[in-house]
Amino acid sequence: MAMRGDRSGWEDDGSDVQRLLSALAAAWRIEDYGVELYIAMSERVRDKEGSIILRSLAQDEVRHRAWLENEIDRIFPGRSVRDIEPDPAYGISPSKVFAVPDEMTPQDEIAGLEAAIEVEKRSVQLYESVAAAADDRELKSLMERLARWERGHQRILEDNLHYLRRGGSWYGYTPILDG
Repeated sequence: MAMRGDRSGWEDDGSDVQRLLSALAAAWRIEDYGVELYIAMSERVRDKEGSIILRSLAQDEVRHRAWLENEIDRIFPGRSVRDIEPDPAYGISPSKVFAVPDEMTPQDEIAGLEAAIEVEKRSVQLYESVAAAADDRELKSLMERLARWERGHQRILEDNLHYLRRGGSWYGYTPILDG
């Protein structure tokens, strides 16, 4: 995929390195959208437990976004993630995912959770794909950790979706350690 070079430890040997950079940019954007989605939903859900869950997930996504920025800087020094074109195969269009209404009904909460679950699934898919293709041990390790954490987020959201669909309320949350 990439060859070691003097400056960053990576030397552009063609499209594989560009695809990696593009995938990392897509991952950063997915995390960024997750932050926005979870904050917006946390401010609008009526249930206190639901708000706590969503704020905690947003905080996790902020950390994930920072880790991705650090990884991009480690591999591609001086590159700003905002200036990198994300891989369209992994990109998301926030307007098509879920528009958070000003006041959320129980049906809106269900729709929001369904959208968030899809975002988490997309993240897991991307992280597992990059981990499988990575020659760099640090990158592979980070991608595997992020995939595990996002699967944890997905389970939390799926559990709450199950309760909400049955007419219940948010069930509470224990933050995922380290992520």
